[in-house]
Amino acid sequence: MRKAFTLVELLVVIGIIAVLAGILLPVLSKARAQSNRVACRASLRDLGASFVMYMADSKGRLPAVNTMPSVQPPLNNFPSIVKLLQPYIKTANKIFRCPSDQITKPTANAPAGFDTYFDREASSYQYNPFLVIYAGKRTQDTLAYSMGHPELLTILDEYEPFHGQAGTKGSMNHLFGDMHVGSVGD
Repeated sequence: MRKAFTLVELLVVIGIIAVLAGILLPVLSKARAQSNRVACRASLRDLGASFVMYMADSKGRLPAVNTMPSVQPPLNNFPSIVKLLQPYIKTANKIFRCPSDQITKPTANAPAGFDTYFDREASSYQYNPFLVIYAGKRTQDTLAYSMGHPELLTILDEYEPFHGQAGTKGSMNHLFGDMHVGSVGD
């Protein structure tokens, strides 16, 4: 006598596999999102180390940076943060890329047709545009701006909340003035 699966047994096995896949896919999706968030934080830590080296070479003076170099006409004639920090980075430009980077909000006067900020700006992270007014000033002078709390002053931010809905904990990574990396509310 030949042993074989019946149609009912085959359907039960397929059903069990479908249920297991339904349970595992959301877990894998969350794991991937967490992995991307951690990769972005690691990149920001490396960029923070590069920023510290730049600050040492510039005698503690904040840089003049064009926060969005693709906008036309240019916001200013300053270099991008990528060009400014490039001499201090030993790895390829992948340090400037967040795996979750995606443009969801259009930017006025920016070129269309790009899916990510990295493709458009050569970085997923922007220099805090409010710090441009402190360009050339020593970092101690910015303490007035941060009200004496450099741990609250952001140096680099993701262009958008790449890791969740805006305003939710962990949705957007920042490099803070005391060079720690995190999300507001962490």
